[in-house]
Amino acid sequence: MAGVVDSGTGLAHRWLRQRGLFAELRALERSGKTGGDAEFGTGEIGRSEVLRIRLSRVQAVLLAEAVACSRYRSRSAYLRAVATGRDRRGPILAKAGVLFFWVRAHFGETIGPEEQENLERLGRFLFGIGDVGEMLALIRRHLRAARLAASGRLGGAEGLPPAPERVQQRVGSGLSTKVSIRACQERKRLIRENARYSAYSGMSGFVRHVALGWDRNGEILARCAAIAEWMKGCLKGQVGLEGQVGPEDWKQLDGETHRRFGVYLSGPGASGRVDVEGALR
Repeated sequence: MAGVVDSGTGLAHRWLRQRGLFAELRALERSGKTGGDAEFGTGEIGRSEVLRIRLSRVQAVLLAEAVACSRYRSRSAYLRAVATGRDRRGPILAKAGVLFFWVRAHFGETIGPEEQENLERLGRFLFGIGDVGEMLALIRRHLRAARLAASGRLGGAEGLPPAPERVQQRVGSGLSTKVSIRACQERKRLIRENARYSAYSGMSGFVRHVALGWDRNGEILARCAAIAEWMKGCLKGQVGLEGQVGPEDWKQLDGETHRRFGVYLSGPGASGRVDVEGALR
């Protein structure tokens, strides 16, 4: 179905997402009857099965960072949630959408301490990181990993921007490249069907890419990277004065977006009016 009717977003078609939702609801209902904790996997529904996947060293590190910045207590619980489609917001690349949201909310405004504090609140909510610079560093790291992976040039973590120190502390060391996911029969069947309707040859590749957010639309990731670089310049004082973002800074982002993607963020929409929301969507 997903291959026949393209959603245009790089995500699974809504029919598959709805089907996954109903399957997950059935699993949660059975979990309630058996006293299991479906959210964190402390109890499974009926007979549980094991799904094993292999990761490269850099994939294991990136996955650990995603788990460390999530509400999940283990890799298995995180992978189970994203692979079934229950949580499409888990990967760092999904949370990077906060940059689009922030730009949409403040486009053209003079940005001062109050607006930056709002962005810090979003960072604490999504990543557990209150420092905007650290949040941007983590997002840029995962965006670059996705771009290198798409071109087949992702070797080790050496070619990536470093992760913020507090995220490294949460991750720790000695990460295993072999992961075992315990899932009930219902969820494992759902993961298998999700993989079959995807472009991946097997469940392992499907789970790896979905968990890291590498299945996201490439052009959208590129636009997000452009916004992240612009914000990094603002924070470092390379753009704007006295820590503020003014009209000239927004013009720079607008011009860069048009140069790279052929779209003006402040350009007229179909109605002839400025349609920032449409451009960002």
